[in-house]
Amino acid sequence: MKYKNRHEIITDGSQTLATLRRRACAISIDFVVLLLIFVVVELIIQAIGFNIKHVRIDGFTEIEIEFEEAGEISKYIIEFLFVSIPTIYFTLTTYFLKGQTIGKKLLHIKTVSLYHHNISLWHCLERSLGYVASSLEFGLGFLQAFWNPNKMTLHDKIGETIVIKCPKKTKHLVEPHKAA
Repeated sequence: MKYKNRHEIITDGSQTLATLRRRACAISIDFVVLLLIFVVVELIIQAIGFNIKHVRIDGFTEIEIEFEEAGEISKYIIEFLFVSIPTIYFTLTTYFLKGQTIGKKLLHIKTVSLYHHNISLWHCLERSLGYVASSLEFGLGFLQAFWNPNKMTLHDKIGETIVIKCPKKTKHLVEPHKAA
């Protein structure tokens, strides 16, 4: 079997890795945004006519919803929707905001691919699903950033990405037009 060597595109040291503090603050902001999305989705579901008595979220994939009157199929569809919201949020925001979620955008950090110039939808999905893997075993996947030289968590390794500080925008000074 032939193995094709892959070369990292960031080799000149021009990028600065994001600090773990910024990354933690960014994901905290994203969880607040997710909470707001859950509330809006719950209100929409209730407006449709489903009477939700209680919602308990224990993790990325553990959601329990109690309805007053709902069929089993409706219950499974709504639970699947709730379980899918974090993956959809992290995938689509990272893709459409070009490597940033709302939290990352506010803290001026971004996710970049190690091997491609642009982060693809597939990378974003891998990273989003990788959050589940990172949260397993008491969050050991997140803690890997403490001893990894590139501050990579498990979901960074899965998506082949790193998180960097956004480069500061430089203002181009335009010289005034000199009269001839």
